[in-house]
Amino acid sequence: MLLSNKIILLLKSLGALVFITIALSACTFSPIYGDKNINNNNFQLSYAKPTTRLEQIVYSDLKLKLGEVTNIDAQNLKITISQSTRSVGRSSDGLPTNIKEIKLSANIKLFENAEQKNVIFSAIRVSTASYRTNGQAFADQQAAISASETAALELAQIIRLTLIAQLKNPN
Repeated sequence: MLLSNKIILLLKSLGALVFITIALSACTFSPIYGDKNINNNNFQLSYAKPTTRLEQIVYSDLKLKLGEVTNIDAQNLKITISQSTRSVGRSSDGLPTNIKEIKLSANIKLFENAEQKNVIFSAIRVSTASYRTNGQAFADQQAAISASETAALELAQIIRLTLIAQLKNPN
């Protein structure tokens, strides 16, 4: 009798496992901000020519994630980036280290077509990144470059999400 109870319990457990497996097989998981969902939207965007290295980073990331068309009737995206740096403090650990912050501001304009006459959307988005300097010229310069490129990639992400929201719901 004890053996038959164990067999019944085992069969119930197997049945529950099969039921859960079948129920979960109907579910799919995909990230909200994943590239797969975005690329299926097939946005018709062309891009203005970058004039700075930071604009080039932003445009490259957007082209990679949103795609690019060369059709003259496609909506044209123009981004102008300005950069500023400010000192936000000094290190409190006794070392002669300054903490600085780079702020990138992007002026975004989405035109009706490549002729760039009719603006259908415009916005300003901002991104920041901090870095440390310690008085070594080359290391300080490289830290500033790295921080500005990090801020540019973050800005590209912000712009991409802004454009997705705008292109999905143009109201």
